[in-house]
Amino acid sequence: MPQEIRSFSLFAPEDAKPCTSLNETTVNDLSLDYLSRRLAKNDTEQATLFRMLQELPTDLATVQWRQAVYRDLREDPAFCAALMEIFDAMQFGALDDGYANYSNSGILQLIDRVRTLEQYCTAISSIRELLKGRTFRSEAMQQFSQFITDIYESSGFSALSEDIRVLGDDILCIKSMTLGVNFDHNFAPAEVGILSLNTYEFGEKGFLEKFIQFHRKRHPEDKDLKQFTMVTHTKPAEAKENLLMNNLNRLIEEMLPTVTTKLRRVLKRYSDMSGILLSRLGDELLFYARFIGLEQRLTEKGYACTMPDCTTQDTHLRGFYNVKLALCKLDGIIGNEIICNDVDFTQAHTILLLTGPNQGGKTVFTQGIGLAFLLAQHGVFAPCAEGQLRLCDGIFTHFPADENRTVSFGRLGEEAVRFREICAAATADSLLLFNESFTTTSHTESLYIARNALQYLCVLGARTCFNTHRHELAADPDALRTEQAVCGAVSIVMGKRGTPEAYRVKEAPPDGISDAKAIAEQYGITFGQLCGDTQA
Repeated sequence: MPQEIRSFSLFAPEDAKPCTSLNETTVNDLSLDYLSRRLAKNDTEQATLFRMLQELPTDLATVQWRQAVYRDLREDPAFCAALMEIFDAMQFGALDDGYANYSNSGILQLIDRVRTLEQYCTAISSIRELLKGRTFRSEAMQQFSQFITDIYESSGFSALSEDIRVLGDDILCIKSMTLGVNFDHNFAPAEVGILSLNTYEFGEKGFLEKFIQFHRKRHPEDKDLKQFTMVTHTKPAEAKENLLMNNLNRLIEEMLPTVTTKLRRVLKRYSDMSGILLSRLGDELLFYARFIGLEQRLTEKGYACTMPDCTTQDTHLRGFYNVKLALCKLDGIIGNEIICNDVDFTQAHTILLLTGPNQGGKTVFTQGIGLAFLLAQHGVFAPCAEGQLRLCDGIFTHFPADENRTVSFGRLGEEAVRFREICAAATADSLLLFNESFTTTSHTESLYIARNALQYLCVLGARTCFNTHRHELAADPDALRTEQAVCGAVSIVMGKRGTPEAYRVKEAPPDGISDAKAIAEQYGITFGQLCGDTQA
């Protein structure tokens, strides 16, 4: 059955720009492994989602294509769940070897292939039934519906379904075999033969179980006789690689020569059948379904989720929060309430200089910006109440490095190398996230390096969140503008813990002395506190 593999996707329109791969550092700093684990229901899903999250769509057409699919599926959660059930039950990837030569394959391999084709037929029929009477607004889902319809209504699909039915009568109904084993004088197996092929499965309550029960009644003193349990292969590969199974495979072929020949003939007819496209579509549907599920969980707990409008102008996120922090809250890892903030990237305020107290939420805020862009550009929801977003062409992070990565250059050297790499790769359309950068040297040296870095970032013009303890940097943002600067910077401050402004970000000059005083008082190390303790 010749089947043209159409080049269409639920992720991107035809001839769309390729996605940008996030580098390993960004993937780690945005905690994409944690996010994918919280989305997935098993390890296989986690690996698939983790891989997909690392590919960032940067083309407006692709983002809008995805948004339309997401809306269609989100508006009909019952349909989305039913569709995922069908894909979860099928193993389309096994069709990927559809072009293999089966002339030398054993009967067990042939049966595996036939069962996969059977699953393929069942899936197409089930999806076709599910699509009846449904209309979609997105072009991608319209193409998906037409794709399934074209397969279902083709003469080749009818022929395949009929061949599978006929083969089922001959071979696919076989569920078990009865073996005869002859022993030698040492009670060691000498010969094994097939006595019959059965249409039923063996259970635990066979003849041997009945014999053991009879023996226990006759000899209750025999305490060493163990409960009979069937020995099974936990993985299909173990059975195929087993010497006994290989011999049984040969014996079955000798017993059923006409069936083996028929299997090879039928499979040759459908050797060009491939499940690659259907398997990929299943992965894409999985991505949408898991984010729809996450959005439902978040909204049920009162967290806003929205699909930002894509724009070529300024970026504004209202009521924004870190989605990873929200997941931690849902899991009971943290007890504090999630505080929402606004984020604005404009021409005058392209560089956000974030200061605030230690452990005041600066890292969470910075990471959250990256996650908001990531989710929005993947075409799903963004963690905010409303938004307007100019797409970025890449996300680059500069967070403290692992100790093992600083051996060659030292901490400061490693930070400098990473910053130079970011400058070489980033453009004016990139998103840059800095977390306590250049703080591993003296205050004076750190200030000099960071000020030069920020001056360059004002020339580059990339949207940047630069959180720092070097309050002098944020005290006079206008001083960072050189003659070559194309954008400006602004000082924003994170509110102190224990106050009504805790974790709330506002535009204001840094309050370094106040922060230091609060920390000193918290730990009882002000001059007055220390003198009081000494006198006491």
